[in-house]
Amino acid sequence: MKQRAQDLAKLLGPNLQIAEGVSDGSMTFSKAVPHGIKGSKRGSVMMTRINLGDKVFLHSSDIQMLDAATIDFIIAWQPDIVLAAGPPLYIETLPDEQRTAAWQNSLRLAANVDILILDHHLMRDQQGLKWLDALSVEAGKQVYCAADFMSRKRLLLEAERTELYETMPVPASWHEKYAKGLIRAEDYISAGNFSLS
Repeated sequence: MKQRAQDLAKLLGPNLQIAEGVSDGSMTFSKAVPHGIKGSKRGSVMMTRINLGDKVFLHSSDIQMLDAATIDFIIAWQPDIVLAAGPPLYIETLPDEQRTAAWQNSLRLAANVDILILDHHLMRDQQGLKWLDALSVEAGKQVYCAADFMSRKRLLLEAERTELYETMPVPASWHEKYAKGLIRAEDYISAGNFSLS
């Protein structure tokens, strides 16, 4: 996160503005909230509320549904649609109390918004699909992942990473070249190495 901040500061220079706690037109930015659990070494994130006139959309970033106070804050902002990172169930050492907190926080948020979209960490593992579907049943309404919301096929590319690298290998130096901007993903795709269909 520090490196991204430094890169943005270098790129934008004096045009980089701190948005935390600021409103600008239809957009309002939260104060810092926990990146997962409160007090985590992972730092904090900022949420963005966008008033669309007849609806309010909230991008709650990487909250992972682990902090009840953050959920209280979201509900107080009265969004109609919330996009949030779900819990990192793929982390085997994630304590049971955090798993329970994420479940309860997700149910509470689902009950207080029209549309809840949980993605990111939740979709990094096959168990995330089962968790999301079970949450929908208990909430009494659909809780979406991003693919569901867009009426697209669920493609858990991270969850299937090992199998995908076996069936669609990349050259040994591909990642380094990509990171340096020497090659593009589009080049790999156009060469017929990859398809999302």
